[in-house]
Amino acid sequence: MATSRGAMSQLLAPGLHDVIYQDLDAQPEEFSQIFTVGPSTRAYEEEILLAGLAAVPTKPEGEVLVMDDPIQGGSWRLTHQSYALGFQVTREMYGDDQYGKIKQVASDFSSSIKQTVETAPANILNNGFNAGAGATISVDGVTLFNTAHPLLGGGTYSNRAQTDISLSVSGLQEILLLFERMVNERGLIKRSIPVQLIIPPDLQYIAGEILNSAYKPGVGTNEVNVMQGRLEPIMNHYLVSKTAWYVAGMKHFLQFFWREQPMFDNQDDFFTKGMNFSTFFRFSTGAWYWHGIAGSRGA
Repeated sequence: MATSRGAMSQLLAPGLHDVIYQDLDAQPEEFSQIFTVGPSTRAYEEEILLAGLAAVPTKPEGEVLVMDDPIQGGSWRLTHQSYALGFQVTREMYGDDQYGKIKQVASDFSSSIKQTVETAPANILNNGFNAGAGATISVDGVTLFNTAHPLLGGGTYSNRAQTDISLSVSGLQEILLLFERMVNERGLIKRSIPVQLIIPPDLQYIAGEILNSAYKPGVGTNEVNVMQGRLEPIMNHYLVSKTAWYVAGMKHFLQFFWREQPMFDNQDDFFTKGMNFSTFFRFSTGAWYWHGIAGSRGA
């Protein structure tokens, strides 16, 4: 009786797939602690900036009330990207493996997937201060973190420290005040509630002192630490800068869309007699609007 063409890869695939999935699950997902994650059924996702109505003016007795119209701004599109990678297990490796090397390859494969999925959203923050190629640009046409976001109703607003300040009590106070004074596209107060302090591993100890000390850290005057417990520290290992830090609000516009989550495939190779394994997935990620996020590059 002839053996089916895919017999060898089918025998090996269940074990390798188990290793891959287990390894992915064993590494805590970091981007979803920051970004809003959702599914998509389209080739792209699109947003349009719209400014609502102005503040209500007084109406003199007998006079006609003032009419107003929303102001439409620009549009912003996220197009899903495809990602794929494969590896081959040779006939010899399959036959001679006594040391779990095949499982090691599967584990490395899951690390490759993890690196891609985590790096892309982290780069939205990494490139949020930079102008030029690769910069994260908001729907208003300027960098995500900017001291002069143009408002549709006129004027500008900042979601970035005026000078690149290090993570400290005073630095955190400056950023939190930007949240308290945030405005909408018509310049009306639209406070955003800050809830997260997003940091690279290098700032975890400074953040711990600032957010957990009962007294103001670094001074000997027993001043009350007003930052204690104000924010939840979120450490992300894929942030590139060792000094940049970010504050995210309860509502923000950092988005991640899964078009197709990682899928795995396998088949035998007739010519090499090896077994081929591959993964394929599609997603997009970005920050379409600056409201609800602020930061500093650090000193």
